[in-house]
Amino acid sequence: MASIHTEYFKIRTSEINQLKCIQPHALIQLMQEASMQHTISMKVSVWDLEAMNASWVLLKMQVNFYIFPTLNETVKVETFPSGIDGYFTYRDYYVYDGQNRLCATISSMWTLMNMENRKMMKIPDSFGSLIYDETDPLTRPNFKLLSLQTSEQTADVKVNYLHLDWNGHVNNVQYIKMIMESLDPQVQATQKIKSLDIQYKTEALLGQELTILHQMETAYIIQHVIRDKHTGRDLILAKTEWVDIQ
Repeated sequence: MASIHTEYFKIRTSEINQLKCIQPHALIQLMQEASMQHTISMKVSVWDLEAMNASWVLLKMQVNFYIFPTLNETVKVETFPSGIDGYFTYRDYYVYDGQNRLCATISSMWTLMNMENRKMMKIPDSFGSLIYDETDPLTRPNFKLLSLQTSEQTADVKVNYLHLDWNGHVNNVQYIKMIMESLDPQVQATQKIKSLDIQYKTEALLGQELTILHQMETAYIIQHVIRDKHTGRDLILAKTEWVDIQ
């Protein structure tokens, strides 16, 4: 029977900033770890899908941050598959602190990819039994982000071995970290992130040279693109919203 999966994590020194608050990418990493453990327990992890020559591919995430837990706090992560629609499936995440206050949410959109022909696969009907439908899901990440024609700042990154995950591709959270690292330090020194919309268009591989660009839409909203440095092909589109640190 479908259910909510729960994991607990203690915030470590390697995950915090100068304010002793967890870094945004590190919080998303904890949520990703919880979902990986859930797929393993449900027998639909990337390793379970090898017999189908299939793998899960993340397409979009909509992240909202409310509270950033601090050093040594224990957080609770709840996650569950929240829907299926043809070639797409959705997974929701909730993070709570020790006082049961909501810290962050993610609504994510996934598909199955055939690893031989690199085409999307229809989600098997049998996977419908894994959907937890006893609560209202988060709003679907149905946004459409646009590429940048001009940018105010760029940074170059060459994909190295430590960027890669178990599939040999750049880990989803690494792209978010690249975006954060490319920003003017003054942004993160004076503001904290409120939300992140991110769209994964294609994957990056070992040795690939990437360019990270961003454009200030307003004083608090930034558009981001990660693209192949040589072909100009967009790999990642994102938008972040920020608020002043009080």
